[in-house]
Amino acid sequence: MLRNRVFTAVVGGHFMVDVLNSIGAVLLAVLAGPFGLSNQQIGLALTVYTLLGALSQPLFGWIADRLAGHTLQLAAIGVAWMALCYTGVALAPNWTILLPCFMLAALGSGLFHPIGTASAAAAVPDRPASATSIFFFGGQIGLAVGPLLAGILLGIAGRAGIVPVAMMALVPAGTLLLAQQTARSRRSGHTAPLPQRRLWTKLAIVLLLAFIVLVVVRSSIQTVYQSFLPKLFSDRGWEPALYGALAGTFMASGAIGNVLNGWMADRLGMRIATVWPLILSVPAGLACFLATPVWVIFIAAGLAGMLVGGQHSILVLHAQRILPVRQGLASGLILGFTFASGAIGTWLSGMIADQIGLEQVMIGVTLLGLPAAALAFTLPGRTRPAAVAEVRAGLQPETGR
Repeated sequence: MLRNRVFTAVVGGHFMVDVLNSIGAVLLAVLAGPFGLSNQQIGLALTVYTLLGALSQPLFGWIADRLAGHTLQLAAIGVAWMALCYTGVALAPNWTILLPCFMLAALGSGLFHPIGTASAAAAVPDRPASATSIFFFGGQIGLAVGPLLAGILLGIAGRAGIVPVAMMALVPAGTLLLAQQTARSRRSGHTAPLPQRRLWTKLAIVLLLAFIVLVVVRSSIQTVYQSFLPKLFSDRGWEPALYGALAGTFMASGAIGNVLNGWMADRLGMRIATVWPLILSVPAGLACFLATPVWVIFIAAGLAGMLVGGQHSILVLHAQRILPVRQGLASGLILGFTFASGAIGTWLSGMIADQIGLEQVMIGVTLLGLPAAALAFTLPGRTRPAAVAEVRAGLQPETGR
C-alpha cells in the first residue's frame, strides 16, 4: 500500500492540508489579546471557516466525478491554494486583510477532501477500508502536528512564522501532480456501478435519522475540543507552545484511534467500535478539564482524542455505503455534513461560553458522549464476510476518481 504512488500522494496531501487547517485555532488564541477577540468571535470565525470548507465539498466532489483523469490535479490545486492563502495570513498588515485570506483558505480544503477520500479507496481497491483509515490517519496526524508547529513558530516569529509551514504545502501539491499520470495509467475505462436503491421503510428512516444525529453530536464534540482547547488553556495562563502541544496531543491520539477503531470495526462491527469509545471518552474528557497536574491533563487529552476521534473513518465509510451516488459526491456529502455540523456546534459553544464560561461549556460538550453512544447502538454490528464482499463489489469506484 505504501508503495502505491497515488495513495501516498493523497495521504501526504491530506497531512499537509490538515496541518494548515489546524493552525487557525492557535492563531486566533494568540491574536485574541492584541485584537480583543471574544470567545464568540473566535467561535464564529472558526465556524465560518469550517462551513466554507464543508459546504463546498459536495460541489467539488460532483465536479471531480465529471473530470475523471484530472482529479489529482484538482487536489493539487486545493493544496497550493491553501499555501497561497496562509501566506497571505502571515503577511497581512491588519485584521481586515488577514480575515478574508484565512476564510478563503477553507476552499482549498473543501476541494481536496472529497477527491482525496475517494482516491485513497480507489487506489487500493482490494483494501478500501484500510486505505480510508490510513488516509484519515494522515490527516489527523497533520491536525496534531499543526498546533504544535503553530504554537512554537507563532511564539518565536509571530504571524510570519506561518510562512515556512505554508511553503511546505507546495511539496505534496507537486507530488499529487506527478501521481496523476499513475492514476491515468490504471484507469479501467469502465464506470463503476452505483449502489442499488433500497426501499425506505419506517425503520430505515428512523435508523437514518439516528445516524444523522450521531454524526452531528460526535462531530460537534471533536470540533469543539479542537477549536477551544487552545483558548481554554490560554485563559489559564499557559504559553502558546504548551497549549499548542496539548491540542496536538488530542489530534495525534485521534489519528491512532482511527486506525484502532477501523481494525475493531472490521472484526467486531461498527456498533462496538463506536459505542464503547464514546462512553469512555466522558471520564477522559472530564479529567482533562478538572485535573491540575500538567502531565495528567496531557494524558487525559490523549485518551479523549483517541476515544472521540476514532469513529470518523467508520462513519464516513458507512455513509458511502448507503448513499446511492458516485464516490466523489458521496465523500463530499458526508464530509461536508460532518464538518458543517461540527462548525455549528463550535459557533453555539462560543456563544454560550461568553455567558457561562468556557470550562463549563467544554464539560457539557464532553457529557454529550453519552447520548452519542446511545445513538450508536443503531449502527450495524459485525458484518458477514459475504455481505462485505457484496457491498464492496457494488461500490467499487473507478481508479483515479
